[in-house]
Amino acid sequence: QRIRSCQRSVVFRPFLSRDFMTGLPGIPDSHLPQEVVDKMVEAFFTVPGISRVLFDLTAKPSETTEWE
Repeated sequence: QRIRSCQRSVVFRPFLSRDFMTGLPGIPDSHLPQEVVDKMVEAFFTVPGISRVLFDLTAKPSETTEWE
């Protein structure tokens, strides 16, 4: 049985851009080595209160590179 977590989540959004106006999501194991992604997730989980690491791999239209 799964226990609900009342802790916090972290959203990681790898983003590839030359001008920060347009860009593409950085896909784990394609644009980022899986070993690097795994180390980042491990690092997030060392922060007290973090129970989830989420990845936002959505593409964004021009001039909307910030996460909402």
